[in-house]
Amino acid sequence: MNQKVTANTIEQITDRKHQDWIKTFLESAITHNYAVACWSAPESTTWDLILDPQPAKYSETEFPLLHQLSSGFVLAPFNTQADKYYIHSRIHLQIGTEHNSWTVQTGYEYMQEQILANTIHPKESITSLLEHSNPEEASKLSCYTDGVNKAKEAIEKEQFQKVVLARSKDQEHRSPSIEQVVLNLRGTYPHACICVYFHPETGLWITATPELLSSSDDKGIFKTVALAGTQLNNASVPMREVSWTQKEIEEQALVCRYIIGCFKTIRLREYDEQGPKTIRAGNILHLKTEYIVDTKEVNMPELGSTMLRLLHPTSAVCGMPKQAALEFIKENERFDRKLFSGFIGPVNMNGNTALYVNIRCARIYSNKITLFAGAGITADSVPEKEWEETSLKMDVIGQAFTNL
Repeated sequence: MNQKVTANTIEQITDRKHQDWIKTFLESAITHNYAVACWSAPESTTWDLILDPQPAKYSETEFPLLHQLSSGFVLAPFNTQADKYYIHSRIHLQIGTEHNSWTVQTGYEYMQEQILANTIHPKESITSLLEHSNPEEASKLSCYTDGVNKAKEAIEKEQFQKVVLARSKDQEHRSPSIEQVVLNLRGTYPHACICVYFHPETGLWITATPELLSSSDDKGIFKTVALAGTQLNNASVPMREVSWTQKEIEEQALVCRYIIGCFKTIRLREYDEQGPKTIRAGNILHLKTEYIVDTKEVNMPELGSTMLRLLHPTSAVCGMPKQAALEFIKENERFDRKLFSGFIGPVNMNGNTALYVNIRCARIYSNKITLFAGAGITADSVPEKEWEETSLKMDVIGQAFTNL
């Protein structure tokens, strides 16, 4: 049973600002070793914040069907064999509406009391509560370009058509205001899902992803997208006149064929395809095609879970064919992707589920952030340009920490 609490019953804290609420939830989670997720959907002005003192952990075989899960937020790594984490919506605050809306599960009222009693300390930073990072081997240009050349050789030998090679980069910060970073990202990237989340086993992460993996609403409408191709936005060129190279068009087409192949696997023929079209994510442009299915019409209520198993990891973050690309990544990438290029997002929140590919993200430590990005390697790839593309993608989060 849920207990509804409105802002009218707690007038003493209605003057708190968005950044204060986000900071309060993060502080409560990190201090008490809870799990927390704060997110704002694409083109939304509202924020959802949930807190869970006992998050669940599932192996690949244990993870339930999506429609069987209680409301919450999922964290899944790139490695499908690694554990997934589930943050239950034990306490839920939605801000940005006319009144702040609280939902508190019975037995978790004490958590709301902790939050309401929390005093904001403007001079203290969330990062001061985090662990110091361990030094990791930095990705070097020579190592990355060597990997790209190996990938091209494998493509020439027809081992696979495409592979996504990723890298990481450490960037120092000076105790930034995490809550202000996420709010700035919301303003800069209106078409992205903006998230900040913490789990005791994953640490604190921040994401601004434009890539929907799958969604389903209370009307039974399922959606997924093919998102590939990257170039820097030129403000002087209208969106309808943006041109794409053959390499970028083919890369996006591979992702489309991958999704359609998943539909064929489950003998699904009734879907609506919209695109491709050019979309903007801040200073970056992508090609996007959207696929829509009415699960009630095709009598597939479990489509979200079925497609999740088939899609993840998508060819946009892995390659094609999937298994051959995964083997190449395992042998040639020199770091653990962790949550990068996995999937995250709210599940069954007011009947809606929206899972996103976890790109444009970073893990946050007390002294630095670790940025992640990948680039799709095809036969036409130029190693130095692929390095530049990953740098451009890293700037989405990297610049948010330097432009405060």
